[in-house]
Amino acid sequence: MLYFLGNCQADFLSRSMEARGHACTYRVLASPLTYTSSPDVIPASLVELDKEMDISNYFHGRELNHQFMPIGPNEPAPKAIILSLFHENTPLFIHNEEEYVFYMAPAILNDKPEVMSWAQDNCRMFKPNPVTYLDRFGEMLARLRQAHTGIPIVILARLSHFSAFGPDPFSYLDSWGTMWPKAEAVFSAWTTALDDVHVLDMNRVFGGIWADSIKRIESHCPFFKIKLEEENDQIVGLHAQRDVEHIGPMPDRLADKLTDFLKTGTVQYNDTETVPPEWRRQWKPSPLDESKMLEKLASGANYQGAEAVAGFFLNLQRDYTDLLVLAKERMAVCHMTLHMIKAYGRIHRNPALAEWCDAHIEAARQFTANGPLYQQAYIERLESMKKHALGK
Repeated sequence: MLYFLGNCQADFLSRSMEARGHACTYRVLASPLTYTSSPDVIPASLVELDKEMDISNYFHGRELNHQFMPIGPNEPAPKAIILSLFHENTPLFIHNEEEYVFYMAPAILNDKPEVMSWAQDNCRMFKPNPVTYLDRFGEMLARLRQAHTGIPIVILARLSHFSAFGPDPFSYLDSWGTMWPKAEAVFSAWTTALDDVHVLDMNRVFGGIWADSIKRIESHCPFFKIKLEEENDQIVGLHAQRDVEHIGPMPDRLADKLTDFLKTGTVQYNDTETVPPEWRRQWKPSPLDESKMLEKLASGANYQGAEAVAGFFLNLQRDYTDLLVLAKERMAVCHMTLHMIKAYGRIHRNPALAEWCDAHIEAARQFTANGPLYQQAYIERLESMKKHALGK
């Protein structure tokens, strides 16, 4: 069994490996602190709390066994453990007496008064310092190494924030933008100190993708995280960051590397898998013309549609809502693209966006791959966008 521990990076890779015939299990983690505070033992008081007050719906997938016992003693023996540099969920709770750390969504404190009472009597909340994340991760890695001797561990590194990846590259791991320059040295220390620990270099893998495909960061990483500043229902500021975590071909390329690793026991790269010099240059906008935007919107492909929508923000003097309406039935359901369109709809408040929302609501009703909660939240966001567009 291959055990994939971490965030969506590990999840997507597990799916690629499963498609190649490997037995895979994915576990989403909350923080390195949960495992190191009670390694391979789920605290009895938490088990009792869940039994009495049913807190399971507030883990957001980070079940108690994921947090404290990601590989149980009665589960299939691991062939390898693949661990991503996952982002931490905060705030965390720490038990005052037993000192174990755990995550549950703080919304439970309002939804369940009995849990609020228990937490007030037994716990305190805190947010770990993001600057020391690699220290926490290293401690968790050492504990996993100790608990699973003789089993190879592969760490999925994160993509560095090179200048050409602008504007202002974004990762979900808090402060990665300031941590990444020292990460290579930290990774090297881990692999030196711990037996059979290996690092898959995301920069080199992406360098290989870059070498044999279109050399535009906009095509590989089209999603923007948009923050708007509003005063009196008017937009007074905008900050866009490029999401560099979601690269379409990356899971399959990583699966190639992992497949070879399982055969050879080493991570190997070819000659094209290097960091290109142009990544160290400043990012320059690469706008699309309107016909190309419409072509990409109507393609039905997530990444192409997102690239077109991201292009809207390069010329805010022009309202591109009409292009959305023209492509409305063919656009893919994607929450990251929806985030951008929601922000764009606040910048250009256009009643025509309601027509796009109606068509996209129907598309979302047909999209069930991510489950009912995803679908419900997606449709609710569309309905909110429609009301705003119509001035309601």
